[in-house]
Amino acid sequence: MIISFVNQKGGVGKTTSAINIAASLKRRNYKIGFIDADPQGSATHWHSVEDNNAFEVLHHPEPISKSEIDELSQNYDYLVIDAPPAFGDITKSILAVTDLSIIPLSPSPLDIWSCKGTLEMVDEAREENPDLDVKLLINRKIPGTRVGREARDSLAVFDMDILGSELCQRVAYIDAMTSGVSVMQYAPSSKAADEVESLCDEITLPQAQSEPQIQEEHQYTQSQDVEDEKPEPDLYTQPQDVEDEKPEPDLYTQPQDVEDEDSESHLQMQPHDIDDEKPIW
Repeated sequence: MIISFVNQKGGVGKTTSAINIAASLKRRNYKIGFIDADPQGSATHWHSVEDNNAFEVLHHPEPISKSEIDELSQNYDYLVIDAPPAFGDITKSILAVTDLSIIPLSPSPLDIWSCKGTLEMVDEAREENPDLDVKLLINRKIPGTRVGREARDSLAVFDMDILGSELCQRVAYIDAMTSGVSVMQYAPSSKAADEVESLCDEITLPQAQSEPQIQEEHQYTQSQDVEDEKPEPDLYTQPQDVEDEKPEPDLYTQPQDVEDEDSESHLQMQPHDIDDEKPIW
């Protein structure tokens, strides 16, 4: 199954969502491939932070052909694609080969207004890929606010499927990305980790019903990897310590802090690209 995270607007949490969903799928013992199609290479940069073998990240900042996807699909149960934050040939090619496209949106007027252009691009893609399934994801919701409570009603104007799971704006997501790990590794007992696991349950349910598999859920293939990367006890053994920190306005009210990490974009989808970067888990 090919899952893409698409939005023409940057800073909506697209890369963070894609990485954490890929990590959650890996925890369920699925074979995961991750394509970083964003020329900024944010996911590739994240992948290089720690010595972690969660999943492969292929930096491919150019249009993806169906033949390439067909070849890659033979090696994985799920391919997760992080699309660039813009209209263009790369995004169009991704939508043409995607089974499920997830559009992350924060419940802000600017994100909601910009979504119209993304949905127009989806309509065009369905002419070539009529089986394309598209769902909206409420992301970076601020708990306990009127805007957060009204987010679902605000998105109803698009007459599109909205995922029941929601990802809130939490410090754990920021710190996990900075540390080069998933939020499940960084703060396994946190609300952020629960949100990602719930979203992954929702995404995989239709697939599991059509293709039943015998597997253990929510377990790392190498359990010692989790143990070796536990945060310092005095900082993180109490999950609420992560949750109760209010993000400083200048750090977290600007979504681009997470997404706009620069990295080299000259990598191609060649096996040696992966060998040059140590994987992380």
